[in-house]
Amino acid sequence: MAIMTRSGRAALADAIRQRPLHLAWGTGNTAWDSTAPQGALTFGANDVLQLPHAYVSGVALASADGITTYSAGTDYTVDSSTGRVTRIVTGGIPTEATVRAGYTIDTPPPDVTQTGLLGELGRRAVDEVAFVVADDAGAIVAPTGRFTLSATPTNHLFVRVRFEFEDAPDAVIREQGLFVGTITDPALPAGLRYFEPAAITDPGILLIVQNTVPIIRQPSTRETFEFVVTF
Repeated sequence: MAIMTRSGRAALADAIRQRPLHLAWGTGNTAWDSTAPQGALTFGANDVLQLPHAYVSGVALASADGITTYSAGTDYTVDSSTGRVTRIVTGGIPTEATVRAGYTIDTPPPDVTQTGLLGELGRRAVDEVAFVVADDAGAIVAPTGRFTLSATPTNHLFVRVRFEFEDAPDAVIREQGLFVGTITDPALPAGLRYFEPAAITDPGILLIVQNTVPIIRQPSTRETFEFVVTF
């Protein structure tokens, strides 16, 4: 069985490092992290009620008239990733009952099939891209561990991007994506580093994507993003 060697992965990282890299940010879905209004929903004959949204939390059920409040774990269970609510037959919810349901819509994980952001606002050329090596005492801290800069190619790439004050200054940011090979309009002035969608002629390839809790932009703040991409 053929395998990709560590040096082969380092070669891939080196090839990516030499391409144009841009970090895009966007609004995502404006429903994320919002509270769904209470609405009337009915359990089916299979004791299941499907909420209109997946990735939910704080699901609260009450009787249709609002008088009786039902308890999670006693009267019903929730699959938060699918929005599927199941009636507990020994609980207090009647068979095929209509109930009032309220809940919070959470930020879902990104889709591995994505090729772009849901609501891109713009993208900025990366400020720093460098090889790093895993190091428990390293000064570079990422969700996947700690790292130290490396003078020789490795299969880990450290990427840092700092957006400026005037970049989407009044937006709400819920998603970011690192793109490889972005091509921008050649008629634009030289030296630009931030590009809105209308200035992009080829978005390139989406390498990594993440959804985050909302970042409320202000004209007085800069946002810095750091990633370690492992090949």
